Amino acid sequence: MSFRSSWEHLLQACQAAAGTMEYCAAELEGTAEGKGLSRRLYQQAQDLREALSGMGRWQEELERWDGRLSQSFSIVRAQEEERRRLARDIHDGPAQLLANVVLRIDVSQKLLAIDPSRAVSEMEQLKQLLRHSLQDVRKIIFDLRPMALDDLGLLPALRSYLSTASQQHHWTFDMRVQGEERRFPPEMEVALFRIVQEALSNVAKHADAHHVSLTLRFGPQELELHLVDDGVGFDLKKAQGQGGFGLISMRERAELLGGQLQILTRPGEGTTVKAKVPYGKEKEGRPS
Repeated sequence: MSFRSSWEHLLQACQAAAGTMEYCAAELEGTAEGKGLSRRLYQQAQDLREALSGMGRWQEELERWDGRLSQSFSIVRAQEEERRRLARDIHDGPAQLLANVVLRIDVSQKLLAIDPSRAVSEMEQLKQLLRHSLQDVRKIIFDLRPMALDDLGLLPALRSYLSTASQQHHWTFDMRVQGEERRFPPEMEVALFRIVQEALSNVAKHADAHHVSLTLRFGPQELELHLVDDGVGFDLKKAQGQGGFGLISMRERAELLGGQLQILTRPGEGTTVKAKVPYGKEKEGRPS
């Protein structure tokens, strides 16, 4: 039996005991010899119900901690999945290419002695390989922490990322901003950026989309974010049942900010990701 089931059975048993004590007290109250015992039973029943009230509060606190613990485990799983993806990208990209470069430098050194023109040609090819490797490294660095986010803020970083992703995957895109723009604390901007990044990653992998639209609405007390694609859509319940870390990560990032995330999609009808995140006046900042 689980801890929660045992706890609920204990509460039910205590409630039944309090009820029995009150019933017995009421029966004894009508007799001269039972009045003193009746008062004691009523008092004990009252004490028991007060204890039950405290136990109920403990149960609520335990459930809150259980929810936080489950959320923490999910976040850790999502983080480990992200680390594994980055490690695979480094291994399959820059690491493999640099190993190839080392071998070709050895070949070039030998060619210098016997065929200088071929050695020069080989060096030119190595320069191209290193340029591609540099692009891969910059992409990985961007995935780890986009510098534009720290230097310029959320909106320029999103605009740049959406433009780059659209060129890479041959989408058209538009980005609209409603309300008065503002800066947020770094942890909030990073979380919002990661939500959009993960959503766009899903579009690139699964949606077969032609157009992507991003809207940010700055309200008096919250930021609303809508990302819409015209792709093939998907079965949300099926995807959630398969435990996709991307969907979990987006939802939990929004919840950690005190907000909520909603995904609207059906096969053949595209996908809309909606996030609402509150902000207090003490956290607001103006763009510099």
